[in-house]
Amino acid sequence: MTMLLVTTLGHLFSAGVMAVAGVLVLAQNPNRNLNRAFFLGVSSVSIYATSLAIGINLEPSTTAYVVWMFNLANFFTATAFLHFTLIVLKIETQTRWLIRSTYTISILLVLASLLFPTLFIPELTPKLFTLSYLNAGPLYTIMTGYFMAVAVVAFFALLIAYARNIGNRRQLEYFIAAALFGFGFGSIDFFLVYDIPTSPLYGIFFGLYVVPIAYGILADELLDIRIVFKKALFYSIGIAGITAILMALILLNNIFVETFPWVQVWTIPILTAAVSFFIARLFWKQLIENERVKYEFITVATHKLRTPLTQISWGVRTLLDDKNINPEVRDIAEHIHKSSNRLIELTNILFESTDENAKSYAYTKEEIDLKVLAENAVTRLTPIIGEKKVKITIDAPDTVFVLADIRRITSVIEVFIENAVSYTPEGGSVVIAINYKGRKVRFAVKDTGIGILPKEKKNVFLKFYRSDEAKKVDTEGVGLGLAMSKNIIKKHKGKIGVESDGKGKGSTFWFEIPKA
Repeated sequence: MTMLLVTTLGHLFSAGVMAVAGVLVLAQNPNRNLNRAFFLGVSSVSIYATSLAIGINLEPSTTAYVVWMFNLANFFTATAFLHFTLIVLKIETQTRWLIRSTYTISILLVLASLLFPTLFIPELTPKLFTLSYLNAGPLYTIMTGYFMAVAVVAFFALLIAYARNIGNRRQLEYFIAAALFGFGFGSIDFFLVYDIPTSPLYGIFFGLYVVPIAYGILADELLDIRIVFKKALFYSIGIAGITAILMALILLNNIFVETFPWVQVWTIPILTAAVSFFIARLFWKQLIENERVKYEFITVATHKLRTPLTQISWGVRTLLDDKNINPEVRDIAEHIHKSSNRLIELTNILFESTDENAKSYAYTKEEIDLKVLAENAVTRLTPIIGEKKVKITIDAPDTVFVLADIRRITSVIEVFIENAVSYTPEGGSVVIAINYKGRKVRFAVKDTGIGILPKEKKNVFLKFYRSDEAKKVDTEGVGLGLAMSKNIIKKHKGKIGVESDGKGKGSTFWFEIPKA
């Protein structure tokens, strides 16, 4: 009884850990394919673990049989992990045929198992210390082989990427260790199915594999963990409600089958799934429509704001070009000019941050000279640079061509330079260094400003984040410029980062994008 209790509690604990990790990751960004694939995978394993934990405590019966049938979730475990892996390796588009094929096979095998349940689980019998354990039918054996094959493909894809130094190596280390740990321990539960006397107790550890994966996904977003937890609570309540409905349906199904023996055990579950899918599709369409309306409103609003602000800026600029203007009027005009430019920048940032998940976020890449863009940006920012009396130096070859969206890369360059000037004391210096680095071009802005503490480096590219020192220097900042820049560079298949020796020792913000 002790072994049964420990195994039960262990699998329930694993199921709980996986459920929490899945909800946290989904809540962090429900629109991201990576997060969705992870949630689907851990949800499948969580359902499987819960089914096993309950099933081993039930003597062979109709109820026990229905509970053990939830092992069907395993058809999607390895499939979702493979999908997740291909997204991580950024080859989802190239391997779309593989993703669709594996999901299609999983769905067909689940349908076959529901239509012919005895081919999946012929019978239940007591094994070792369990009150009941399933015996494998032909479809269950196919599931086991399919599970192993897909898991091996995903695992070796990660190993190859790691060996070839593709992607984030630290993140890949988390995922490889998790895959080895999870699938290694998780496979133990299959042994007893085939009457190999291996205790399912050891399978309780497999649920912990989700921890390093979840951390690998959430590592860059941990500052927003309170927001994530709030979203996760909302999702959890929804999932709990759905679970309660499913349990009620299982009881109803048992009563129905016992009353009408000619009815298949899968009747109510399959009808419920069909209705649920229909309702979920309606809700999803409404959600997408709401997002579209919000996006269109902000797009229209920002465009409407840009036009008058640009006209104000142009008019004031014309006024300032008049050499005979009254000095007091000039001071006022310069203040208006700076403020209007700041408002134009804020509307641009608002548009970019809203547009980052929009389908219409199209990039028009062309061959452009980064040095020319830097020079133009310095010219436009001359009023700010002059006011701070900061010395600007551009260290670059005569031409440095990249393939990029000129408007968006210009926004990043201006954010980098303006931040460097804003956070550098009067009389300081800013160096803009541009150079080739293999197949990429590195653009870096080094200042002699306030610097960044080591613990703050991982947070500076998060939305709305501003360090305490930054708030003291610039009280008007909103913390969106660098977040927008990170998104733009990612869309260019580049990298972005920051270096600093600490408080008061200056900073170097840099990005790398492919050369032309």
